[in-house]
Amino acid sequence: MTYNPPPHYSLGDGEPQQPQSAPPGYSQPQSAPPAYSPAAQPAAPGYVPTQPVPMQPGFSQPLTQPLLAPGPPPQRRSAMVPVLAVVAVIGFAGAALSLALWLRTSGDLDDVSAQIEDREAEIAQLQEDLEAAETQVGDLEVQAADAESMRACLDDLNWYYATEAESEEEAQAELALQESCATWLW
Repeated sequence: MTYNPPPHYSLGDGEPQQPQSAPPGYSQPQSAPPAYSPAAQPAAPGYVPTQPVPMQPGFSQPLTQPLLAPGPPPQRRSAMVPVLAVVAVIGFAGAALSLALWLRTSGDLDDVSAQIEDREAEIAQLQEDLEAAETQVGDLEVQAADAESMRACLDDLNWYYATEAESEEEAQAELALQESCATWLW
C-alpha cells in the first residue's frame, strides 16, 4: 500500500511537483484557483458542490462526498414545551401585573403619606389654637368671676343705701356688703 502525498506548490521556483502515481479516477487539483465567471455560480440557493474522494484500499469505485455533512435528524419536541411556554407567558403576565399594582399602590401610599403629614400639621395647629383658646377662656372666666363679684358688691351696696338707717335690714345689708365687697372696697 502506498500513500500519495498532496501536490507541492511552488512559489515561482519552477514547475510544481506531481505525485508519484495517482490512482485511477483521481484528478489532480489545479495549481491556481479557478477564475471567476458569472456562469459558474450555482443556479439554486440550496446547491452543495461535491468533490471526489480518492479511492480507499478495498473499494473499487471512488466515492463522492458533500462538502457539508447533513446534521442529525430533527428530534421530536416534547409535549411539555407548549405547556411550559403557556406557563411562562402566564408567569410574565402575572409579574407585569404585580409590578403595575405595586407601582400604583406605592404612588397611592405616597399620596396618603402626604395627606397624613398635612393632617398632622393641621392637628398640631388646631392643638396650638385650642391651648390658646383655653388660656383665653381661663382669662375670661377670671374676668367673668370678677364681674360677677363686682355685680354682687354693687347690688349689696345698692341694698345697703336703699335701707333705712339703723334698721335690722341695714345691718343685714351691711354684713352682705362686707362679704361681697371685701376684694373691691377694703
